[in-house]
Amino acid sequence: MKGRKRTKGQPAIHDEFKERFNLTLTRTGVQGLDTLAESLGLSRSEFVEQIGRGLIPIVSDLNRAQALDVPSGRG
Repeated sequence: MKGRKRTKGQPAIHDEFKERFNLTLTRTGVQGLDTLAESLGLSRSEFVEQIGRGLIPIVSDLNRAQALDVPSGRG
């Protein structure tokens, strides 16, 4: 997803300006994040943004196990 052309004083994509935040991840985690983001045509930052905004749904292990008809391992 491409943002609109940047206008001074206006957010590029969302209704607010982005700020810098730091996450601590393993190299494996970053590689997986980058692979997922790239598969959707997004930057790493925009991928995390969309997850946080609920635009990319996250499936819990329990829901995933039910969807795949696999025991969840929960007791």
